[in-house]
Amino acid sequence: MTNPSDPGFQTTPNATLLVTGSSGLVGSRLVEMMLERGAKKVICFDVATPSATLLERFTKAASGDKDKFQIFSGLEEGNLVNKDSVFKACEANVDIVYHIAALVGPFHDRDKYYAVNFTGTMNLLEACRKFKIGKFVYASSPSTRFHGGDVTGQTEDELTFPKTYLQLYAETKAAAEQEVTKACTDSLLTVSVAPHQVYGPYDSLFLPSLLETAGNERLRVFGSGKNKISVCYVDNYCHGLMCGADALKPGSNVLGKFYVITDGVDVLFWEFVNEAGVAMGFTDLFSKFHLPVWLLMGLAYICNVVGFIINKKLKLNPFNVKMLVIHRYFSIENAKKDLSYEPVVEHKEAWASTIKWFKINWLPTYLKNKGEENKQD
Repeated sequence: MTNPSDPGFQTTPNATLLVTGSSGLVGSRLVEMMLERGAKKVICFDVATPSATLLERFTKAASGDKDKFQIFSGLEEGNLVNKDSVFKACEANVDIVYHIAALVGPFHDRDKYYAVNFTGTMNLLEACRKFKIGKFVYASSPSTRFHGGDVTGQTEDELTFPKTYLQLYAETKAAAEQEVTKACTDSLLTVSVAPHQVYGPYDSLFLPSLLETAGNERLRVFGSGKNKISVCYVDNYCHGLMCGADALKPGSNVLGKFYVITDGVDVLFWEFVNEAGVAMGFTDLFSKFHLPVWLLMGLAYICNVVGFIINKKLKLNPFNVKMLVIHRYFSIENAKKDLSYEPVVEHKEAWASTIKWFKINWLPTYLKNKGEENKQD
């Protein structure tokens, strides 16, 4: 296996870097990898206060030198919507901004999505201009190009912004990305780099949600279970973000562009999820009755009506059903050619190590909590 933390990969040594969303899955691993690769200093910016475990990870990555990273967190210091806190974090001779933070999920209000995902990005771009920060790497999303149908290996050139969006998250990320592209000048070089379905150790959203549903015997395969997707190990995406920064040079053909980063292989989504569930000791999903798509879509539209009546967003909706049954796999040829990107961890090894981590670190707590719930019942 290639060492994803090998400092020979990137030109981060002697650079001061700002990472927004530094307490999240991607942001925290990006901070670690940059410290491991020899960055001069990493400024960590997140509305969430880092846990003791996360601070230990950063300290270890910095070889014990806590002066190698600085924390800006909380509503006063780590809030993208607060322009003063953004400016304060950017005033310390930052060389590169990696903008990872975003409001995700389908259950927030429009104003909150726009405040964090759009206004927060605009605040960062303004800070870059004010403090003469030369490079801006934006963590975008393939959902900004989602029209509602299959994606079957298209390149970025073949993926267009839709006229209307099925999700506020995608709408606000797309609006921000277009501003990042407009902001690209000789003095501020920008690029947008997006992953598809990030996974890895410390994931608290994607895999835990699916595993918990599977462990509670509430997960079924939707449709045939043969839909393929691209996935991206967190180390591979972080490496791709740094490749994006390295490619930002005056006159480069990457300036202002959008790239997708994945593991470079396509997987059958339901087999991918099932492998993790079976490893945890849960029932094989393919031994159960598959739920027909027509039935799910009918129920999803009913839930939409019910949710509208009770003024609540329900988890079962047409968008979520679609995302679990369509093909969503992407070409990374442009990233390889323009960003010199190659996955630093091969997919099979990355997925095996992720499953192992969850079996050691997630499963015992899940089983303990489930046992306590059963006792209460």
